[in-house]
Formats: sequence, C-alpha cells, structure tokens
Amino acid sequence: MMISKLIAAALTLMATATLSHASPETDALAQKLMKSMPGLTIDSLSPSAIPGLFEVVSGGDVAYVTLDGVHMIQGTMFNVPARKNLSERTLSTQRAKALQELDPASLIVYKASGAEKQVITVFTDPSCPYCHRLHDEIPKLNELGVTVRYALYARSGEGTLTSRQLSEVLCAADKKTALMRFFANPSLNSSGADCDQAQGLERIARAANQVGLKGTPHIVTNTGYASSGYMPAPELLRAIQQGS
Repeated sequence: MMISKLIAAALTLMATATLSHASPETDALAQKLMKSMPGLTIDSLSPSAIPGLFEVVSGGDVAYVTLDGVHMIQGTMFNVPARKNLSERTLSTQRAKALQELDPASLIVYKASGAEKQVITVFTDPSCPYCHRLHDEIPKLNELGVTVRYALYARSGEGTLTSRQLSEVLCAADKKTALMRFFANPSLNSSGADCDQAQGLERIARAANQVGLKGTPHIVTNTGYASSGYMPAPELLRAIQQGS
C-alpha cells in the first residue's frame, strides 16, 4: 500500500522534493505533505487530469492528493473514453527516467543476436532462485532479439554477503564469469571489492526504489514498462512487446 509506504518513508528518509512543472501551487502542496509526513521523498508532483487533484509519485508508487494536502487517494486513474491508464503512463515515465540515470559501466550486458528488437534492464540478485531461472533464459532472449542489461541488486541490503559479491563482480576483469560463480554458489564467501564500477551499486539501489522494485527479478524496458518475476523467454518477449 502506497500510503503505508509513505508513512514508513516519513520515519526514515531525509526530506527532499523534485517537482514536475514546479509552480507556487505545487511547491506549497509539497511543503504541506512533507510537514504532515516529515522525510517524505517526492519523485514527482503535478496536476492530475482531475481539476483540484494532484498526482504524487514516491518510490515507484502513485497517489492523488487534494490541494490542501488533507486527503489522499491510492488507486489507478483511467481516461475512460480513451481507455488509457493515466497512472501507468506516469509511472512508465518515471521508470524510464530512473534507467537513464544508471551508470552503463555498472551494468552487465548480454547483447541480442542479430537485429535488436527490445532492450530490457533486469534487476537481479544471485541469491534469488527465480533470477537463476531467468538467467538460463538469456541465450533464448538474445536469439529472440532481446538485449539484456543486468543491474545487480542485493535484496539483503548494503554490507551483506550478496552486496560484497556484487561489488566483486563489478570490479572483476570478466564480470560475466565472476557473476556466474555466485549464481552457481550464492553462499560463496566474498570479501568484496572497491572500484569505480562498484560505486554504481548505490545508484542501482536508488533506481530500484524509483522503478517500484518489490522483488527480483524485476524487468524494466526502456519505455518504462515493468514486470516482476520469472517468465519463459517467448512469454516475456510477448509481455514486453504488448506493454511497450
């Protein structure tokens, strides 16, 4: 639930706000929201399609709030005649923007074979069983024209065994081989490593929050369509083509 997530964020995060189409009206509303929920991070705040109702995006979720900052609605907004999901359109834009902020040097890329039809960014964790299954699908995805970009994400958090493994992978001369070692044995010990590429793990963690990651593998296309969990390669390609 976004509202509970916002409340939790209020207890733990430093207050920041990045407003879309900032105006005195949205600035004032942002201040009201952050006063009510100190520490709230606002990724986007802008007028919605309904007069008097404003769209607020935080941590990959969207809600709608009145101008006085008193009432908030969680849910999906549709344009009925056009049959368009307006909430998803906003979130797709936010996800695509988050991907653009990733450091390419911190990504592990498996290029499509032949003509490239799709590019997907997969937030993956060697300790995640379904990430293993999706990893086995990469050759098939490449054959289908899908380029896969791995964004290494430690579900267990910073300072854990997985995070040390991921830093070691990104500092390795052969990142793909290093990653396969930990896919093959997720409990394999690692003392970690420090290099410029490994610094990108923090940016990946921020992006994971912005794209609404709630589990791995989490897949995002360049247009911002997102899908969580494992699907066989042909099914995944159909899903991202339809979603994009």
